[in-house]
Amino acid sequence: MNKIIEYLFFSMISIVIIGSLAGALVDRPVFISYAYSGSMTPTISKGDVFFIDPFSRNPQVGDIIIFNADGKWTVHRVVAIVDDGYITKGDNNVATDQQSKKIPPIKRSQIGGKVITFRGKPIVIRGAGNYLQNNLSNRTKMVLAGILIILGTIAFAGDGNRGVRRKKRSKVMVIKFKTLYILASIFLLIMVASSMFVSWQIFPIEYTVTSAGGLREGWYLPGSVFTQNITVKNMNFYPMVYYISAQKPVIRISQNNFQLNSREERNIAVTIKSPEETSVYSTKVKVNSYLPLLPRSITTRLYKINSIAPVLAILLEISVFLASLYKVSGIGNEDIIRIRTKRSSLLKQLKQEVFRA
Repeated sequence: MNKIIEYLFFSMISIVIIGSLAGALVDRPVFISYAYSGSMTPTISKGDVFFIDPFSRNPQVGDIIIFNADGKWTVHRVVAIVDDGYITKGDNNVATDQQSKKIPPIKRSQIGGKVITFRGKPIVIRGAGNYLQNNLSNRTKMVLAGILIILGTIAFAGDGNRGVRRKKRSKVMVIKFKTLYILASIFLLIMVASSMFVSWQIFPIEYTVTSAGGLREGWYLPGSVFTQNITVKNMNFYPMVYYISAQKPVIRISQNNFQLNSREERNIAVTIKSPEETSVYSTKVKVNSYLPLLPRSITTRLYKINSIAPVLAILLEISVFLASLYKVSGIGNEDIIRIRTKRSSLLKQLKQEVFRA
C-alpha cells in the first residue's frame, strides 16, 4: 500500500513538472500560475499563486477561468454566457472585458482551464508569486527541481528489473557507466534549460487612460506618450544574454538586446502610446534570457523565429558535446556499481549508495 501511495505521489509531481515545462514551451499556464495584476482582488490578489484544472473547458456562470485574449493570458470570472461565447469580468473591475468591444466574447478554444476552488473559493497561496519572482534565487529553484528529480529516480529505480540478475537468495543490481552517463546528461540538460526558463520575466506596466490624465501618478490622457522604466537584473552566477519584447501600445524600448554579467543590472526605458479609449490597461513586457553559448547573431536570428528556438539550439549543442565526449572517453559500457542485496532491502541499499556518493 505504501508503494502505491509513493508511486502516486511521484506520478503527480511528474505530471505537474512535465505540464509546467510544456506550459513554458508553448507560453501558456498549465496546472499552476499567479496573478500579474489586481483585477481579481480580493478573490485572487496580485502575486497570489492559484491552481488550474486544464481539462475543464466548459465553464458555468460564476467560474473563474484562464483565457487568452489578444495574446495575453488573463484570469477572470465568467459573468454571463451568450451565443458568441463567455462574458468575463475581473472581480475588482467596474466593467466587463467585453464592454469596450476590444475583447469579443471568449470562445471555448481560448480557454486554458478553470481555477480550482474549494467550497466556492479558489485555492490560492497568498503572495507566493511575488516571493518566487523576487526573493527565491534561480539557483535555489534549480536545486529544488534537482531534488525532486533525484527523489523520483530513487523511488522508481528501486523496484526496477532492468540490469538486475537473479540468484537463488539474492539480487545483484548492476549500474553501467553508460546508464549513469545518460542520466547525468539528462539531468544537466534539465538544469541548463531550467536556468534559462526561470530567468524569464514578465513586467506588467499598469496605467489608466482618462480625461483626468496627470492628476494622479499612472493616469494619462488618451493618445499621450509616456515612459516607464523596468530594471533587469542577472541573479545567476554566470553571464546571460537578454532579449526584451512587447506588443502595442509599446512604441519603443531603449535597449532590447544585451548581456549582463553575474549580479549586474540595467534600467530599460519603455515608451508607450496610450490608447484613445479610456480604461485601465496592463501592458506586459517580456524578458527572455539565454546562456551565451551560441554566437549572438545566431541567437538573435533564432529568437526572431521563436523565443524557444535558442533554448533548443543550446540544448542540441550541449547534447552533441556530451555525445562526443562519451565517444572519445573510451570507457564503454562497463559496470561501475554493483549492489548485492535481498529483494526486500534493494531500495534501501540503493538509497544508501546514492547518498554515500
